[in-house]
Amino acid sequence: MDITKTAPVLFLGISTWLSGGKKLLPVALLLSAAGDLAGEEHSFLMQISLFALAHIAYIFHFGARAGFSRRKAIYIAIWAVCLLLIGGYIISHIDTVVIKVACSVYMLLIGTMVATTFTIRSAYRWLYIASAMLFLFSDSCIAWNKFVEHFAHAGVIIMSTYFAAQGIFAWLYLKKE
Repeated sequence: MDITKTAPVLFLGISTWLSGGKKLLPVALLLSAAGDLAGEEHSFLMQISLFALAHIAYIFHFGARAGFSRRKAIYIAIWAVCLLLIGGYIISHIDTVVIKVACSVYMLLIGTMVATTFTIRSAYRWLYIASAMLFLFSDSCIAWNKFVEHFAHAGVIIMSTYFAAQGIFAWLYLKKE
C-alpha cells in the first residue's frame, strides 16, 4: 500500500485536529485523506463517498460563517450555471448508472462547498474561494481524465492543485481565520 498521496493531507488533518478549535475542518481533511487512501486502493465508489462526506463537513464549517447579500447570490447563481454545464458534460460521458449517480451527487456537494465559500464573512474570503476552486479544478481534472479523455501530466496537475487547496484550507484554519 502506497500512502505517498495520502500522507500530506493526513498530516494536515492531524495538525489541524491537534490545534484545537471546532473540528469540522480537521474532520474534512481526515476524510479527504481516507478518500486518498481509497483512491490508492482503486476503490472509486469508496473514494468518492469519503470525499462527499468531507465536502459535507466543509459545507457546515464554511456555512457557520455565512453572510448573504444580493451580490453573493448573483455569484452563486452564475457559479451554479457554470457547474451544471461543465458537470453535465462530464457526467454525459459516464456509462454506468451507479457511477453516474455517485458523480452527480458528488458534483452537487462539491458545488455547494464552493458556493459556501462565496458567503464566508472573512477578510480572506477570496482566498477561501480560490482554494475551493482549486479543489474543484482538481476533481474536475480527475473526472475529465477518467471519463472524457486522458490528458498529459494529469497526475501532476490534479495533485498539485488538490494539495494547494487543502493546504490553504488548513493554513486558514490554523491561522484561526
